[in-house]
Amino acid sequence: MRSIPRQLNSCKMLTSLRPSLTAALCLTLAACKVGPDAPPVTEPPQADALLAPAGASAGVVSAQQQPVAQWWTAFRDPTLDALIAKSDEGNQTLMAAMANVRAAYASVGVSEADLWPTVGTGAQYTRTLTNIAQLAAAGVRVEPYNSYAYGVGMSAWEIDLWGGVRRQVEASKASAESTVDTLRDALVSVRAQVAASYLQVRTLQTQRAVLLDTRETLVKTRDLIQARFDAGTTNGLDVARAQADLDAMDAQVPQIDGGLSSAIASLAVLCGMTPSQLAPLVVAVAPLPAAPEIAGIGLPAQLIERRPDVRAAHQRLLAATAAIGATEAQRLPTLSLSGNFYIAANDVSGLGDLSNKAYSFGPSLSLPIFTAGRIDSAVRQARAEAEAALAQYRGTVISAIGDLSASVGDFVYARETRARADAALASAEAALVLAQQQFDAGVTDYSTLLDVQRAALDAQTGAVDAQAGVAQGFVSLQRALGAGWSDSDTVLRSAESSENQANETSSSESRKSEGSR
Repeated sequence: MRSIPRQLNSCKMLTSLRPSLTAALCLTLAACKVGPDAPPVTEPPQADALLAPAGASAGVVSAQQQPVAQWWTAFRDPTLDALIAKSDEGNQTLMAAMANVRAAYASVGVSEADLWPTVGTGAQYTRTLTNIAQLAAAGVRVEPYNSYAYGVGMSAWEIDLWGGVRRQVEASKASAESTVDTLRDALVSVRAQVAASYLQVRTLQTQRAVLLDTRETLVKTRDLIQARFDAGTTNGLDVARAQADLDAMDAQVPQIDGGLSSAIASLAVLCGMTPSQLAPLVVAVAPLPAAPEIAGIGLPAQLIERRPDVRAAHQRLLAATAAIGATEAQRLPTLSLSGNFYIAANDVSGLGDLSNKAYSFGPSLSLPIFTAGRIDSAVRQARAEAEAALAQYRGTVISAIGDLSASVGDFVYARETRARADAALASAEAALVLAQQQFDAGVTDYSTLLDVQRAALDAQTGAVDAQAGVAQGFVSLQRALGAGWSDSDTVLRSAESSENQANETSSSESRKSEGSR
């Protein structure tokens, strides 16, 4: 019964029917809801569209394996696990998102309250003195008098014949669900940022260790050249170049220290801590964690169900669509009930006498005739907002698919880059051993050794960057998958309790409504 003319015709027929049948039809109409339902979710792409790109090595990602909710445990790093727990407790973005969830579900309760009448009680006392001059002229003796009253009253309760209020409740619930998904999205984002920042800290620490190891080699080489210069077997140019290489190496260390300090500060903000509080957890140098060899990405349909931003966009679409029905219901007749019961007397002792009772109760029917186009404009606005929400939802799905495809490609190629960087490092280290042996034997000059040392340092730095690229690529892939949350998360418990409370209230009210029928 979503056609407006049919509903109006049904109302006209009520006057010619028996009261019991009329009541039954009113209840039937109360089960109707005007306005459209939300369209179905967007169909996901085929699985092969999200697998490794053409030309890449196979066996890096798998659609048969599901992403793990606590994916950071795959790094097997207790420090990272502790930092994730710290961010769950102290990140202020998460705290604000949790508060928004509680506020949204409280708003659901406000909307559901419109389904039921508002009953209140009160008492009143007045002392009245009429116009003395007018009554005295007529010979009437005027004295002030008191009046007391108390009772209960029900404000105008609109019967939800066309489902307008229920549509508004539906919109409120969808909006509340979107805030829960926004909280989930914040969890995914914050946890990925914590892991990325932590990996950056370990990467910089590893790079610093590489520089210090290379510096020790350069110090030994400089001392050797200085000894040869003192013996008269080499010239001062080689000594100056050796010292210049050592100074250039020393100049890179403060740059890494500055980046390390910045990374620790960013990580502290994510965990809701100060840098001085966080520093003891990460100052001890540890190896750069290694990412798993194979990353599970699941099926495309599960991507739509798992990514919180897609889920939130769909809930916003549901809310915007339900708002159309809530607005269209304003065009239809409204049936309201109101009444009150009270006892009034001129003295306090009369308040216990039921003969002083008074009451009023009755329905009222109203139909908007002229609203200067306000309702029509509101309906057009609601429909336009629903169209915008649909476009945003489809855009979010497309963006999610593109994000995942790019992340899969980045992770796959990062693995290939690491394999080639490791091969380059092995070759550079072998060349450095030979060059050092030949230099020590006096077969080659310092220029050859310097070139080989620089190539070895570049290969070591490239290998560290490649390993970090794989780890960061794994983190980005998990974020693109929407992994990193589960309903058992401690952060979501407050949202679950708010949601369950709202659902229990809704179910209780539904049972009361069915019982009254």
